[in-house]
Amino acid sequence: MNEYLSSFMILEGFTPVNTNLRQFSIFLKNEPGYVTAVFSYELGPGEACDQVWYASLRKNAMDSLIQAQFPEVHPLFLLVSQNVDQAAYACMQDRNAWVINPANRSLIIPQGHVEDFYGLKGRLNVFLQDPEKAKTVIGELQRQYQNRQQETQRAQNRSIAATIPWVSIGIAVLNLIFYGLTYLYGDAFNDLFDLDPVKIHQNGQWYRVFTYMYLHAGMTHYLNNMVMLYVEGNVIEAGIGRWKYLLFYHILGVFAGLGSLAYKDFTGSTVPTVGASGAIMGVMGILLFITIRNFRSLRRGGSRIFMLALCGVDSLYQGFYMKGVDNAAHVAGMVGGIIIGIIWDAVMRNKSKGKYINRRD
Repeated sequence: MNEYLSSFMILEGFTPVNTNLRQFSIFLKNEPGYVTAVFSYELGPGEACDQVWYASLRKNAMDSLIQAQFPEVHPLFLLVSQNVDQAAYACMQDRNAWVINPANRSLIIPQGHVEDFYGLKGRLNVFLQDPEKAKTVIGELQRQYQNRQQETQRAQNRSIAATIPWVSIGIAVLNLIFYGLTYLYGDAFNDLFDLDPVKIHQNGQWYRVFTYMYLHAGMTHYLNNMVMLYVEGNVIEAGIGRWKYLLFYHILGVFAGLGSLAYKDFTGSTVPTVGASGAIMGVMGILLFITIRNFRSLRRGGSRIFMLALCGVDSLYQGFYMKGVDNAAHVAGMVGGIIIGIIWDAVMRNKSKGKYINRRD
């Protein structure tokens, strides 16, 4: 009975206290200025009890609460026993004591004892008609609590995962793999995938306007590009979503490659191009436009993004004076990024406007 009684008391708002005794339970509820305490002792078959035994049990229980420095305590003792007469005699001197007969699931209030205890009598009688119900309810509540905890944990995990720029990391890893292959096989590997205008026009190898962005001319070249990619990717990937960012990055890389190829055709240059900086400048272009367009609403975050975009503009400026830099790819990437930024901004504003109109309708 104590197992079921524990479920009932928890549903009543009481907190169980560990007593290290299977047959003895303590339940507490904090009230303004005092504590309500319910003590339950279930006598085993043939277990004897008398007034001396009960007085000792009650004293030990109350002393444990006094030692715990609880404020004023309002107690109720429940003796669970099939020998109702013996249990009633044992607690005869304690007005705040009731007897529960587990055989017929009945509550017995000895003569002269309190008739109710903060409204618990009626609810306890209902519980005794179906003790299993309280345990079932507690089990369901525990399952619901566990489900909420698991969902909260999953939400936290999703939140943590969402803050990690997985696309930027994946791109950096692929670039590193390609760099490792270049290190192993030398220029022979680069010759297969770089942006070579001669091989594109003579052999129709247009795949090079895509693959060139995964090649680098050295570790310094690789690290410079990947650091910039990680910093700006961490911003824009969280802002527009991973798949859009992945798509835009590669579109801009191809756009930068085509811009570089057009410039080479115009100048007659046959020097191949490698590197992710064209695509990275394209992402910078998106950030630059969105920051300028929404500068007031972005506040501190906007200032940070704007500084990133200015770094891209500075890199673009320096590219005009540094040797060995394909600034045509940088310019094309930046222009392409601004164009995508304009389109993306217009699409998002139209969506917001449509939602507002639908709400008004």
